[in-house]
Amino acid sequence: MTETGQKFLLFVLIGLLALPSGLCSALFTVSGLGMLFDRDPVAQVASGIMLVGSAIGWIFCALVLIGARRVRGRPVTPAAGDPAGPPSGSAPP
Repeated sequence: MTETGQKFLLFVLIGLLALPSGLCSALFTVSGLGMLFDRDPVAQVASGIMLVGSAIGWIFCALVLIGARRVRGRPVTPAAGDPAGPPSGSAPP
C-alpha cells in the first residue's frame, strides 16, 4: 500500500470514531431542545442534563475530527526494522 493510501485509510478509520458520538449528540440535542420548553419541571431538568451531555459529545467529536486531520497532514515515517527506511546509525540527508 502506498504512503498516501495508508494516510487516507488512517484518516477514514479515525474519522469513523467520531460517527457514534456525533449521532448520539445530534439525537440528544434535538431531544433536549424539545423537552426544554415543556411545562414539567422534571423534563426541564432532564433536558438540561441532555444538553450538557450532547455538548460534551460534540466537543469529543470535534477533537477526534481535528486529530484525524492532523494525522492526515503529517508524513508517514518508516518503522525501525523496515527495509525501506534508512539504516540505523546513518545520519538523515
